[in-house]
Amino acid sequence: METQYYNQTLSAITELCRKAKLKAGDIVVVGCSTSEIIGSKIGTNSSPEAAKAVFEAIYEYTKKNGIHLAVQCCEHLNRAIITEKGT
Repeated sequence: METQYYNQTLSAITELCRKAKLKAGDIVVVGCSTSEIIGSKIGTNSSPEAAKAVFEAIYEYTKKNGIHLAVQCCEHLNRAIITEKGT
């Protein structure tokens, strides 16, 4: 199942960045609910496995293309936006 999440996410981030015409040095902000990814109501069924697959696909794509990744945390972390220090 994680391979499916990885592949779907890779397809989505590729299309998003292409349509947004993002290039090296740009920032993409991502926020999602693993509960919703696996078909449950938001905040009710977190999945570390889905999170890992989704993150790996997005991180690998953005790194390969020089795009900075910013990630929005959940409500438990006040929906903070986090980035790597260099960003």
